[in-house]
Amino acid sequence: MSNLSQDIISNSGVKIYQDKELYSFNLDTILLYNFAKPAKKGSIVDLCAGNGAIGLSLTAKTKAKIYLVEIQKQLADLAQKGIIENNLSDQVELINDDISNVQEYITHDTIDTIVCNPPYFPIESHKQIKDNPVLAIARHELKTNLSKILYISKVLLKENSHLYMVYRPERMDELIKCLLENKLRPKRIRFVRTSVNKNANLLLVDAVKTVNESSMIVEPDLIMYENNVLTQEAKDILG
Repeated sequence: MSNLSQDIISNSGVKIYQDKELYSFNLDTILLYNFAKPAKKGSIVDLCAGNGAIGLSLTAKTKAKIYLVEIQKQLADLAQKGIIENNLSDQVELINDDISNVQEYITHDTIDTIVCNPPYFPIESHKQIKDNPVLAIARHELKTNLSKILYISKVLLKENSHLYMVYRPERMDELIKCLLENKLRPKRIRFVRTSVNKNANLLLVDAVKTVNESSMIVEPDLIMYENNVLTQEAKDILG
């Protein structure tokens, strides 16, 4: 870990350990952390947890038990370091395994909140693989995909519990279709734009596991910059 560094998301006070040569959390992670409304008690799962940035930071918002699920050993080691250095061993548990095996560790229908910043580039878009395989797996659907993630979310979540995700707007139709196929109904979505006249480049989704019909709220867009200056909301989110 030649480029080990410490970072903190949005004044959470939780130290996140990163190796710049492997993978670093980015704006997607920070926005998802701020968008998520985790259960105050019970159990939470951070799927595709990477170095644990979201899951660890959520300890500033909740006392719930948090599971970090990450397949890559290098990133899981960083997450484990974050657990230890932040004295969170009683609250946070690392699962270094494929999400397909998560039921070996967590019982179905027992989770109150899931957060996920998934890989959202298809395998066909994979030119980074040779240069940085850790980053490639984190960003491309090489080890998992949307269908698998949403199926696992349905299996783990209790009825009427929430999944929070960040995704790409250009794959929104696929996302909505796959959510509904897995009894996960979008309740709240928000588009993120660099500036008001730019196309949205991120999509934040709050979905609930339910068999009932439900309405969906499209929140006002989050605009990051106005006249090349961070908006006040963006400043507040970035901390």
